Amino acid sequence: MQGTLAVVLLVSIISVVQAQTWEGNYTTDSSCDTTSCCCLSGKVIVASGAPNVYAVVSGVNGVCGGQTIFTGIAYTNGYSGWMVVGSTNDTLTLSSDSQTVTVINPVNSACNGRGTKSAAMKEHVDMSMMFAILVLLTMAWNYHK
Repeated sequence: MQGTLAVVLLVSIISVVQAQTWEGNYTTDSSCDTTSCCCLSGKVIVASGAPNVYAVVSGVNGVCGGQTIFTGIAYTNGYSGWMVVGSTNDTLTLSSDSQTVTVINPVNSACNGRGTKSAAMKEHVDMSMMFAILVLLTMAWNYHK
């Protein structure tokens, strides 16, 4: 009985721990200073191209020299990565729940930014988690009978 409960708890914990997921649609916040920087703006699309390599497409706003769209490549390793924005090699950090990407500009902190995954992506993850927990609870209930 206690062994079964321990296994169910272990499986529950393992199902909660998810691998990082960089891919998705993000919405930028207003932390990047458009009066002194060229900032990603609006929706940012991050699509997987190869393992640990992602295509990034976004609108831009601010001091962008007439440019209106950013296209770049992000290189990642776990929850961190980098991509070239303009002439700067920016550092990327993915939150542990894979919902937020923080962009750090090492030259000008006013150009730092953040993007949050769209609600549709969050709901998909939440529904998958709830389904997994429901299956585990059903298995535990049936085992108890």
